[in-house]
Amino acid sequence: MTSTLRSLLLSFILIAFISSCSNTPKVIENLKGDSYQFVNTDSSVVNFPEAFKGDIVAVTFIYTHCPNTCPLITANLTNIQDQLEDTTGIHFVEITFDPKRDTPAVLKNYKRLYKLNDQFSMLSGDTANTQAVLKRLHIKATKTYPDSADTTSSNYFFTHTNRLYLMDRQGRIRYQFTASVVPPKTVISEINKLR
Repeated sequence: MTSTLRSLLLSFILIAFISSCSNTPKVIENLKGDSYQFVNTDSSVVNFPEAFKGDIVAVTFIYTHCPNTCPLITANLTNIQDQLEDTTGIHFVEITFDPKRDTPAVLKNYKRLYKLNDQFSMLSGDTANTQAVLKRLHIKATKTYPDSADTTSSNYFFTHTNRLYLMDRQGRIRYQFTASVVPPKTVISEINKLR
């Protein structure tokens, strides 16, 4: 074997070894070029995910009338924030899949109720944008009525996906978890990897 061929082979083996040892998680969904228009609790327009570029973002989907899972999701996000040693460059985004009832004023009250600070963005949007982002991120939210004969009532619930995504600084989803029950230390470990 010539020295050139041997050097080439060793270089290839070294590159393969370094690649296999890489700690970079795979991209689950790349939202880098996507744009979904929402409004925040102050009714200001927020283009998701562009508005959060440069931050690591924990993204969840909720609705404020949820009787069980959504309050646990929000509480778990606050636990993650509380347990982070360094919260700089981290943002928490909760997007409602019930824009009809979850107006900016309702989301503002929800944010106040849970004592969420400025690192939390509560987003609502029109039905088309909401459905588009839900579809893009494989979030199911099926409306159900207590009285199945009255589908015009404002008394309804959602059966929905319970998911937390971690998005890197470029708008790529790198991790997904069961939002209401994932241990904060698990999410924090992955946040630190993305840093």
